[in-house]
Amino acid sequence: MTDTENNRKLGLALSSGGVLGYSHIGVLQALEYLGAKIDALSGASMGAIVAIFSAAGFDGIALEALAVKYSAQVAAVMGSLFPVGHLTTPWRLRAALKKELPVTVFEALQKPVCIAATDVETGKPAVFDSGDIWGPLSGSFCVPGIFPVVQVGEQYLLDGGLSLPVPVTELHKRGASKTIAVSLYNPLQDENYKPGLSIPKLLERSVNLMLNNIAQPELEKADLVIQPDLRGCSPSDVHEYVLRGYNATLSKKDEIEALLA
Repeated sequence: MTDTENNRKLGLALSSGGVLGYSHIGVLQALEYLGAKIDALSGASMGAIVAIFSAAGFDGIALEALAVKYSAQVAAVMGSLFPVGHLTTPWRLRAALKKELPVTVFEALQKPVCIAATDVETGKPAVFDSGDIWGPLSGSFCVPGIFPVVQVGEQYLLDGGLSLPVPVTELHKRGASKTIAVSLYNPLQDENYKPGLSIPKLLERSVNLMLNNIAQPELEKADLVIQPDLRGCSPSDVHEYVLRGYNATLSKKDEIEALLA
C-alpha cells in the first residue's frame, strides 16, 4: 500500500431528518456490501444517533434491528409537538437509547465521530468529538417542542439540524480527504404545493425547505451526495426507509468506487 493510500480517509456525513434518518441505515448497509471502508463519521440529530451507534460497533443489520425495536416510540414522539404519555415520553426514549449504547466517551468508539448541536444562545453550531457522548448526543437530537433543552457544561443545546444539518466541513477539518454526504432534504420529494394545504403539511414542507437551504453550503463541499427518494414512506415503516437508503447508495456505485480508487 502506498503512502497516499495510507493517508486517504473517507468521511461520511449523515444529515438530520427525524424518522427519515432510518434511511441512513440503508446507506451504511450498502456501503458495507460494496466494501467501502468509512474512516470517520459526522452527523446531526438522527444522523448523529446513527453515526454514534455505527462507530460503537453496530453494523447495518444491528442498526436496523435497533431502529425496529424503538420505531413505535420514535413515531409517537416525533409525530407530536405535545408531550405524549406512558412509554413514549421523550425522557423514556432518551433513557432507553442511552442503555443501548455500549460506550460512554467518544474516545471509546471504534472510529472518529463528530456530532453537531445548536447553541441556544448564539444559534451557532456546537460540535463535539471528545469526552462524554450522551450529553452532546442528546443535544444534537433535541427537537424543539419535543425534547427539553440539554445543558452541556455552560452551553444549552438544541437540535443540530437548526445550524449544521450535514457536517461535511467538520470531516475535512479532521483529516478526511474525501467525503460522502447523505441528505434527506429535497423539496421536490414533497407533493406539489396547492392552496389550502393543511397546516401540518405546510409546516412539514416549510421545515424541509428550511433545512434544505441551510444544508446547501455543506453539501456543495462533499465529493458525493446521496439523496434517497423517500416519497410515500410511512413513519413506522423502518424497512422501507432502509431499503430506500440502500437503493440510493447502490445507484451511486460507480461514483463510490471512483472515490475509493
